[in-house]
Amino acid sequence: MRVTESGMTSNIETLTTLPLLKELDDGARLRLAPHILHRTRSAGELILLEGEPCEAIYFVARGLVRLRQFSQEGRTHVLAYLGPGESLNLAACLDGGLNMATVDAWTDVELAAIPTRQFEALLREYPALSVSVARQLAAEVRRLSAMAKELALHPVSSRLARFLLSNAEEDYPRRLWTQDAIAANIGTVRDVVGRLLRAFAEEGLIRRERGRMVVVDRAGLERKAQGE
Repeated sequence: MRVTESGMTSNIETLTTLPLLKELDDGARLRLAPHILHRTRSAGELILLEGEPCEAIYFVARGLVRLRQFSQEGRTHVLAYLGPGESLNLAACLDGGLNMATVDAWTDVELAAIPTRQFEALLREYPALSVSVARQLAAEVRRLSAMAKELALHPVSSRLARFLLSNAEEDYPRRLWTQDAIAANIGTVRDVVGRLLRAFAEEGLIRRERGRMVVVDRAGLERKAQGE
């Protein structure tokens, strides 16, 4: 497929907005630009499927995506929400393995994709890019380690309190406030979330207001978050 001059310019501009590729010089961007693939997805649409081969590394250009994994019983666990500049499947691109998570569009999104072959060639040619990739992977290991610690060492009530303190008063994204979605974010099931939300409301810690969870007693909720 031939890339027009305007398309080349757009692709080069896209590359300059991706933090992982900031070490590339103008010549590298010019060589890579013809290989950039642009994709759009509406909210709720599938982007990547866990277990499928990785053919390209994807970056978010605009919007928000959700990474999830599923158990054999059908339970869902949300790994992350990623926004502009972040990559969706870096590990799979590097090791040539299968996609590690299912990714869907949480909002309407624009994506930029680089075929794995071109990305691997860049890594061999630009050591500074390899360092950037290593640092991003290290940050991801730290994030996943913190998530594992949260799941292993804190009871569900503490995890729910922490989640509410972080997200309850945010307007965006509002769809977060289904009990199924909250359960998927904190590693439990819907019934447990419903029971705890009712208990928190009865204790005067929170109230539901037009689809939002409003923190009424922040100090009390912070005590719950600490396991008191």
